[in-house]
Amino acid sequence: MLIAYRSRYGATESCARSLAGEISGDAVLYDLRRNRPSLASFDVILIGGSIYAGKIQREIGSFCDRERDHLLLKKVGLFICCFYDGERAMAELEAAFPPWLSAHAFAREVLGGEIHPRELSLLHRLLAKSVIHLDHDISTIRRDGIERLANAVNALQASR
Repeated sequence: MLIAYRSRYGATESCARSLAGEISGDAVLYDLRRNRPSLASFDVILIGGSIYAGKIQREIGSFCDRERDHLLLKKVGLFICCFYDGERAMAELEAAFPPWLSAHAFAREVLGGEIHPRELSLLHRLLAKSVIHLDHDISTIRRDGIERLANAVNALQASR
């Protein structure tokens, strides 16, 4: 099982690692910023990234487009990290991935978000301060979302 993700400041990587720890069996983690994984040896693939200014990282979209034919032959789950809840969070999740992949996915989750202003680039720190008035660390990581996604993967693997 593969967890392919893109993390800018570490929240998505942290969620990917938590997912890997909850999944039965081996889970291979790939940060799409550094690696280009071969999908041939994986039956189940989770893909995730974080939302910045309403968009997921470019590497996620490129990976999905480049690997479309392979992904449509695999069991694929999708996740995002963002701070929204409810309908807004689901709209962000829908917009993050190509429609063909969202329709194909066996599971989709919003896993919350995390910001540590001291770790942000100057531009992102200024945006966080002016747009959401953030000047302190905040975490809304959703353990229940991580558990739901891991349970969906575990159930899928158990049924094989």
